[in-house]
Amino acid sequence: MLYRIDNAVAHPDRTVTVTWSDGVAAVVDLNPVIARGNVFAPMQDGAYFVEHMRIAPDRPGLEWPNRVDLSADGLRFRAFPAEAEAEFSAPVARAGAGSPALVPGP
Repeated sequence: MLYRIDNAVAHPDRTVTVTWSDGVAAVVDLNPVIARGNVFAPMQDGAYFVEHMRIAPDRPGLEWPNRVDLSADGLRFRAFPAEAEAEFSAPVARAGAGSPALVPGP
């Protein structure tokens, strides 16, 4: 599924309250991502995290300076891991006769 973000509110504890276009909302904890450091290091400052977060205007997700971005799908799956499991473990149906199709292996 391709999700879009309708609203997002960043919090100093490095969480974001996200509302997706289907009306579902959740608080997403980004501390595990930010703990990786490197390009995420500035986001460890709660004030920076809040002041610089915005909904990306050219793609579905959130962004901070230096092209640090997190996709709407990735945020959704971080908030609802069972959705990711269901989406990625569902068998793929065969296409019509003569059409190539991906099917799960043994």
